[in-house]
Amino acid sequence: MVKKKETTIVQGEAIEIEGSLSRPEIVRKVVNIFIDTENLQRGRGVKFRYPVENLSINQQLFIFRPGGLNKWNFDFKVEILGELGLGKGSHDEILLDFQNKKRENPQKFNLLLEVLTAIYDCLENDVDRLLENYPSLQTSFQTGAKVEILLKVVKWMFIMEDIVYWNYQGRSMLYNALMNL
Repeated sequence: MVKKKETTIVQGEAIEIEGSLSRPEIVRKVVNIFIDTENLQRGRGVKFRYPVENLSINQQLFIFRPGGLNKWNFDFKVEILGELGLGKGSHDEILLDFQNKKRENPQKFNLLLEVLTAIYDCLENDVDRLLENYPSLQTSFQTGAKVEILLKVVKWMFIMEDIVYWNYQGRSMLYNALMNL
């Protein structure tokens, strides 16, 4: 009988990505936090959880490492809780949420894409600060996840893709899929 190894979850420091940091600066900051935190606590059965965003529903958004089965590089997974309204947070579920918002309110959807593009272009990485310029956007959609939560999840999916696909397309894969809805 093979004994299953217990899992230890280490809570890392909060990772804050705000302002107009460039993609290389964001990747460097996140990866360096991983290295500094995980350097002495690594090994099979050790997982890491980092708080990355405060949510308006009095919860936090976390990223979780390693990201999946047999992924031992700098990959991570955005931890999606059921109450966030995004299912498990797969790319398909994110696309479906955006698609439903487009169907519900096409005019406000264009504003949502403006904010998404600002995040994509790293003009402002603080979603709350961005949404201050679009006060009606939060209440423009009744379907799916709250706009603030959706954008914070997508921001971290962008960052994950920049890290994992550094020498390829990075965040543009998800962004292009969203823009082509």
